[in-house]
Amino acid sequence: MIDNLLTWGVFLRCIVPMLVATIFFTAFVYFSLERRRFSSSYNYFAVFFATFIFYLCGPAFNILPIEYAKPYIQLGRTILFFWIGLPSLIIALFRFSNVILPKPVMCFSYSFGLVFSLCFLVLTELQHPKINVLEDFGVIIPPIGWLKLTHIYQLQSITFMVLLIIPCCYLLLNTAKSQNKGYIYSAISLGFIAIFGSMAEHWVTYYSGTSLCGLIWLGTMLKGMQIENYLIETKSNLANPLQITTCQNKQVLSSPFNSNETNFSRQVNSSLCKSKQQQENNNEYIDSKMKQAHINNCVVENALLYIENNYYKDINIDTVALSVGVSRSYLVKQFKLATDETINNKIVEVRIEQAKKVLLKKSVTETAYEVGFNNSNYFATVFKKRTNYTPKQFKRTFSS
Repeated sequence: MIDNLLTWGVFLRCIVPMLVATIFFTAFVYFSLERRRFSSSYNYFAVFFATFIFYLCGPAFNILPIEYAKPYIQLGRTILFFWIGLPSLIIALFRFSNVILPKPVMCFSYSFGLVFSLCFLVLTELQHPKINVLEDFGVIIPPIGWLKLTHIYQLQSITFMVLLIIPCCYLLLNTAKSQNKGYIYSAISLGFIAIFGSMAEHWVTYYSGTSLCGLIWLGTMLKGMQIENYLIETKSNLANPLQITTCQNKQVLSSPFNSNETNFSRQVNSSLCKSKQQQENNNEYIDSKMKQAHINNCVVENALLYIENNYYKDINIDTVALSVGVSRSYLVKQFKLATDETINNKIVEVRIEQAKKVLLKKSVTETAYEVGFNNSNYFATVFKKRTNYTPKQFKRTFSS
């Protein structure tokens, strides 16, 4: 009985997707623990994980003795995955890659997924011999003579192409070279495998092929963990030289000349007591040196460069930290030490400077959106505060 049940086909169609679902459940937990690192993309990743895990568990439900529930489970997992899961994955990847995704495109993704889901519901009801969900609710759809089950799979392939392959290819072309693109490659592999399996109606390939997507995702996740650990170690190593330098300075002051230790210490004490002002100056000098030693100039310079090149995007402290490859708290501390200002203040400063140029050619609303503000009224308030001119006054004064 068991030998007949657990065949290679069952293993590849049911067990392998369950293993892949375990990988993505692990990813779900990891992303939840590191949600600050993924910032605004986390919620979309979470929706994708939930729907995709449910979708992968679908074949396993087919071998369970729950005949009445099977049609509802199969339709439900497909509708949720295509309507909500795939669009959420694309939005998450765009936000994680710091590439702007216009709101109309976001709406189109969910709308397209909804249209496919409704078509899938109706067409499956007409052609699939084991699914009669609408009929259970008294909804009778007249038959369509030319419709075949193959058309449903072709429509599914088109949906994968529109919602996954094309957006991911665009992302690859517009993502910075330094950005980790593993999650994008994982999504592309999922799309191509699903299209091949659907067109060939080879469901072993369709479901077992998700293992490639899972392995790429897992490898990318592990690489991200290694980078985080490296940054933590680097941060701790940056602090150690200061401690060593301090200890060395203490040794120089305490015992530079073993033979005249007592006389030397008296000279030092007398010289330190000569002037309180001199002592304060020395302390300030030491503090400034220690402050300079703490600053990681490479991190600050890369952060400034990223802000200057991406001020027009929806960026914040989290996206800047992600682009530089350090934690949020570390970047905030380094930036404050080096520039004596906050990152948000710097972003606004760069946007206002760019707005001064754009205002001479475009309207206030166009300028606001072009330099990265999502609200023209807020832009006008900030511009007035920074320049003592309203945008319209600035435009009238300097355009002429």
